[in-house]
Amino acid sequence: MRTRASIAVTICLFAVLAFLGGAWHFALQRSSRVCPFSGREIHPQTRALVTIGGKKYETCCVRCAIIEAQQTGMPITIRKVAAFDTGKLIDPERAWFVESSNVNLCMRMAPAVQYRGRGSVYVRTFDRCSPSVLAFLSEQHARAFSALHGGTLKRLADLQAESTMTTGTVQRP
Repeated sequence: MRTRASIAVTICLFAVLAFLGGAWHFALQRSSRVCPFSGREIHPQTRALVTIGGKKYETCCVRCAIIEAQQTGMPITIRKVAAFDTGKLIDPERAWFVESSNVNLCMRMAPAVQYRGRGSVYVRTFDRCSPSVLAFLSEQHARAFSALHGGTLKRLADLQAESTMTTGTVQRP
């Protein structure tokens, strides 16, 4: 009789542990947001809220959204950007952007990556999150950051002009 009770307690204990493990895994998956275009984690210091082709998105960075607009030919509106130094969402009209600094939170992976679902490895030669674009609320903070990490100061109009640029036309044989 005692053996059956021990087995029942053990089974119940395993069931509770399995439930807690599943809940923990689900909570971790929900807390880690992923960019719909790059598949990368959305960092609080670089995220952007944009509208592309009439649909609202939260992206890993402003550059990723600009590249998506270029590739699809759809219009983009940058609604909010995270200030790199505070992580708070700010109005992009008031923001100062540092482009091409040596800081890029999206590109923490090695240049050689494994393609999902396949056993092949390839070398990344294009990255939609590069060059980096980081937002700051004040010109002073943007200039100080640029002095330490390089890059060029830009305004929203400069970035929006980039979203309509193309690299050329595709010619078919």
